[in-house]
Amino acid sequence: MDTLQLLSAFLDKQDLLSKLTESEKLHGFGYSDIHVISAIHTLDHANVTKIAEYMHITKSAISKIAKRLIKSGCILSYMEEYNKKEIYFRLTKKGEALNAEHAKRHSLWHARDLQFLSTYSEKELEFIHQFMQDYNDYLSAQIKELEGR
Repeated sequence: MDTLQLLSAFLDKQDLLSKLTESEKLHGFGYSDIHVISAIHTLDHANVTKIAEYMHITKSAISKIAKRLIKSGCILSYMEEYNKKEIYFRLTKKGEALNAEHAKRHSLWHARDLQFLSTYSEKELEFIHQFMQDYNDYLSAQIKELEGR
């Protein structure tokens, strides 16, 4: 396999592992749903624009996911007294529970992969880190270019 095929296989396996470890515990909510819940938990005064920027996806996608999460009782929308124009989101108890379970899954994933990475020398890890940093920077530039069209 060449490098690009290996990267593709890596991403496919990461996606499959996420689905296998999260779907049963996260009550059938999708990857995007759970990450919007996580973003709402993380962001101060989370709204469609902030979540879209944070997740690097479109505002219309966030709006659709937010409607689904409101309907399922995971989040609530609200307005601040001083700003009747902007709609914000906060988690319900159900949303908080899903976020906590996601954080637990994320922690397990982190520990699992740290165990694997510990088999490499510090010099090898430095190279891997630099490669991943460079590749992420490259992908970010590609995204920025496409968003600017």
